[in-house]
Amino acid sequence: MHALTCGTCSTGPGSEFRALADGLFACPAGHLLAPQDVDLDGPTVWAVDPSGTLGYVTHPDHALESLGEALADFGDAHESHNPAYAATSSLRSAVDAFGEYAAAFLAGVAPVSIR
Repeated sequence: MHALTCGTCSTGPGSEFRALADGLFACPAGHLLAPQDVDLDGPTVWAVDPSGTLGYVTHPDHALESLGEALADFGDAHESHNPAYAATSSLRSAVDAFGEYAAAFLAGVAPVSIR
């Protein structure tokens, strides 16, 4: 999970938003962020880790799609001009996609069972 930091304070460590008891998030300096104001780009979703830090992960559906595409590419690697490179590249993509799914699972935003 990648932590979301306060843009007003800094973008470095120590400026991460943490969950408050009232459902809002606050940085160490006290700047507040409401859940409806969390605006992410791309196929990402926000999550809160066990320590209360607000962060984001790749949407689990997108990660599984990427994993499926990488495995399909691996199956077709033998048809490439450079089969060894194509196989290595597709396996690297599959490992990356699995890592993204695992991060979403650990953040609690991925289903326990895969259909």
